[in-house]
Amino acid sequence: MAGNSGYREVLKNKEYRKLLTAAIINRLGDSIDSIASAWIVYELTSNAMWSAIVFGINKVPSVIIAPFAGAWVEGKKKKGIMVITDLIRAICVAFIATGVLMGFLKAWMIVSATFIISTAEAFRLPAGSSVTPKILGKENLSHGISLTTAMSTVTELVGMAIAGGIIAIIGSAGAIYIDMATFILSAAIISTIKIPNDEESISNNTIQEYFGTLKMGFKYVFVNKVFLFLVVLASLLNGILVPINSLMAPLANEVIKGGAEIVSVISVSFTVGMLLGTVIYPKIRKIIKKEMFVLGSGIGIGIYYVLTVLVSPMYGNALFRYGFTVMASLLLGGVIALINNFINVEFVSSIDEKYLSRASSIMNAMGGAVTPVMSFVISIVAAYLPTSAIFFGTGIIDLIIFLYLVFSHMVVDILYEDTNSSEHEYAE
Repeated sequence: MAGNSGYREVLKNKEYRKLLTAAIINRLGDSIDSIASAWIVYELTSNAMWSAIVFGINKVPSVIIAPFAGAWVEGKKKKGIMVITDLIRAICVAFIATGVLMGFLKAWMIVSATFIISTAEAFRLPAGSSVTPKILGKENLSHGISLTTAMSTVTELVGMAIAGGIIAIIGSAGAIYIDMATFILSAAIISTIKIPNDEESISNNTIQEYFGTLKMGFKYVFVNKVFLFLVVLASLLNGILVPINSLMAPLANEVIKGGAEIVSVISVSFTVGMLLGTVIYPKIRKIIKKEMFVLGSGIGIGIYYVLTVLVSPMYGNALFRYGFTVMASLLLGGVIALINNFINVEFVSSIDEKYLSRASSIMNAMGGAVTPVMSFVISIVAAYLPTSAIFFGTGIIDLIIFLYLVFSHMVVDILYEDTNSSEHEYAE
């Protein structure tokens, strides 16, 4: 009852409802676009290399540009940045769709447009991350973040389910025009939101002030032990999840002894698990301690990797194969949703509001940097080891790390330490 009451409370907030609607519309367009774009790149080049290049280019701004973008965003009106970046993304996807429709699109154009889109997102994400607490206040953050994540996950599921039909009916270009329309609609909705204290600072308008703001942001976050722990935790989780994200097809075929249908079973079950985990997070947060989110989730992921390999002799039974895959993927999705929500809520709760944009950018850059590195490592290891060995080894490494955190009491010491002194030491 308390959980439902919390969701009702945040939904009473008119400005939050607008923000939620814009996020849902954005996610629907992106989920359709992700499938349409993958087809376009492959159809245009017939070369997997270009797919890898586009993937890599998409990650560059979040790692390199985002920390600097966050410092710039800090002193600006967040609503204006969100509207402008949505419109920039709309123009870029419209260019790609028009290029497909008129036949002039080249691979390098997709790479360039992708870089511009990702750069715009590097500015939008830190702006957006500081808006939710302004609208809801910290007391309603758990339910607000959980509801946004849950609705976005449902929308992504719907978008991926209907993408194939949309592409079949109106083509890849038509699907990407839908993404363009969602960006424009999102910008229109956000332009009507009233954000408390969303005023442009008189400072940060010169090069010296900008670098001063950037330096102060780095100083602030790097003496905040909770922030540093959350960055390390996010990086660790991103790295550990690379095998399941990059080797899902080999897992389905070599380990589980299935085909493409197993990939679908894993993906759908995982997404449903994430949805359930997100919805129950606020209630779970009230009854278990902080450290249990970290330790339980980390150990749960390790057990998934190990068990998936250990039960391989039983995959010959079709009932067991599908039943175990569904249950294991549901639990994995739920576990990841819980730890993701925990990281998001703890992050916003532990960072002073005036540092949120900068801290968010640094968090995204540092947490996300491990993914392309680990993808490269896994691609090399996969050339020499079977998928089962990679999964089993990843699970063992995961369990060793998180069991160490259990017995060292490191998690408890950091999460319950008062870090407010850093706010005063580097107050602006």
